[in-house]
Amino acid sequence: MPRESAHEDAALRRDWRLFTALTFLFAFGFAIYMGVFQNFLRDDLQVKPLQLGQMESLREVPGLLAALMAGTLVALAESRVAGLGLLITGVGIAATGFAPGFAPLVAVTVFWSIGFHLWASVSPAITLALAKGQEGGRHLGRMGAVGSVATLAALGLAALLSRFAPKLDYSVYFLGAGGCIVAASVLCICLSTHAAGAPRARLILRREYRLFYLLTFLEGCRRQIFGIFASFTLILVYGVPLRTMLELQLASAVLVVITAAPIGRLIDRRGERGPLTFYSIGLIALFLGYAFVPDVRVLCALFVIDRVLFSFGVGFTTYLHRIVRHGELTPCLAMGTTMNHVAAVTIPLGGAWLWQSFSNYRIPFWVGVAVAVVSLIATLRLPRESATAPAPAHPETSAV
Repeated sequence: MPRESAHEDAALRRDWRLFTALTFLFAFGFAIYMGVFQNFLRDDLQVKPLQLGQMESLREVPGLLAALMAGTLVALAESRVAGLGLLITGVGIAATGFAPGFAPLVAVTVFWSIGFHLWASVSPAITLALAKGQEGGRHLGRMGAVGSVATLAALGLAALLSRFAPKLDYSVYFLGAGGCIVAASVLCICLSTHAAGAPRARLILRREYRLFYLLTFLEGCRRQIFGIFASFTLILVYGVPLRTMLELQLASAVLVVITAAPIGRLIDRRGERGPLTFYSIGLIALFLGYAFVPDVRVLCALFVIDRVLFSFGVGFTTYLHRIVRHGELTPCLAMGTTMNHVAAVTIPLGGAWLWQSFSNYRIPFWVGVAVAVVSLIATLRLPRESATAPAPAHPETSAV
């Protein structure tokens, strides 16, 4: 038995090393892609706000199908689903720079988005499976910090390239980004059974998870409004160049590296309600800033702060992990992704239409204030006990 236990411990440590490495590679590649993509849209394709909204809405359609895709692949272990998703993502992102026009770019973007949402649906479950039920928030925060270190390295490299090779074609950035993500897919497939959760149901939709679904829906609204329109406001309205945008993302990555793991530990120790309440209040302040403050320096600072606040989002996953039934974590996370993307499909198009129709970039941020207020009200319904408290017994309800 001791020999078997030592072998299991060694396999678990190997899995943690592999998962940490592939998390780094994915975040490195995706950060390069995200760091240059909107400048690519402006510089090479002259994309307008409404076109951006249309593309972002279509890109998020696969997120609506996340629960269905995860249910269809229920026979595969989470690591195999994640590996497939990373492979699709890497190939699609590598092809981005070769799209000859806006319509082909949308097609390529939707293609890689299918893989991205497969990965996003199961990666938290892999982290929690490797954690073996101990300090889930800390481990999720640690993986967030690993991702931020990778983002820091990627944006630092991109910033250097933009400074010393300003005429470098955007396709070079996208090829490098896609290659990193394909490498991550290879490592993911090498994970052992430690990375697999319990046998899981196909689709889950229970009344007892409705608060989680509501919070993830509202988080989808917030993510789309700020994630899309804040950066596009800086680029399109204030003319912020690629180098400055990369430097802003670099600064936010440094702060996330410092704060992500402590935020995860805070959620483990104090529970989700307090930290997520602070998060909602912070979002209200950020949206008010973009809606009413015309100073680009202030808006740049708020852009960085938003990336730090995003680390509090692990609280949604730890809350679900605390209340979920055995074997239902992955399908519930997938269903949460679907709920999140109900907003993600509609918000970009609606927000872009409002911006362009009324020639006022502030309107999407006014909507964001309302969303953040509703999110605050919903957050106050979370239980007060700590995240390590035992899960309550669940009454029998139906599953899909």
